[in-house]
Amino acid sequence: MKFSTPVALLAVAAVDAAVVQEDKRWCNTEGQACNTVARAAEAFTNAIKASGVVARDDSAAAQVAARQVDQLALAISASQADPITFYTALGLGDQFTLEEKPHAEKREAAPQWCLRFVGQSCWKRNAAPEDVKRCTAEDGACTKAKRAAEAVINTIEASADNLAKREAAPQWCLRFVGQSCWKRNAAPEAACNAPDGACTKATRDIHAMYNAARHIIDASA
Repeated sequence: MKFSTPVALLAVAAVDAAVVQEDKRWCNTEGQACNTVARAAEAFTNAIKASGVVARDDSAAAQVAARQVDQLALAISASQADPITFYTALGLGDQFTLEEKPHAEKREAAPQWCLRFVGQSCWKRNAAPEDVKRCTAEDGACTKAKRAAEAVINTIEASADNLAKREAAPQWCLRFVGQSCWKRNAAPEAACNAPDGACTKATRDIHAMYNAARHIIDASA
């Protein structure tokens, strides 16, 4: 009898582990949050690698683009099982010119200080025309950053649209496990969308990367 409590605890742990596995399986089905995160990360990586290395550009406009794409890369890396490995493999340091530490004393004195920091809306307005032209050229840092951001946004939006269309089709909904209309009260779906569930975490990751990508697009407008 003295073993009954440990055995019971092991049984509960086994059930919890099974729910966690179902939680992850649900999250990784097509259209669900984990699947969308994986596809967005792949799209971003492909966009960065496909457009080649940007010519060295120390202009303020290029600095903004580099910092913005770096923040997007950090948001996507945070969603990965091994963030450091994912981020390092992108090789952003080899593809963008990025100052390590802007000097604060120079920043305050220079009217263009806003150009060096992500989130400053004045970068394009105050940047020298030749800098903007070089940065927005076909092989410029601004263009490369925008393409990478568009790849992420397009992937996320396409995933959401496709899921909505599938859920509207009963025949699809009933054939594939993982669709929200399939056993709506099933334990895997409930666990996945719990506060600490895989779907909840992945959804937060999607919002973070979408917002970072959207910022790049808005800044380039």
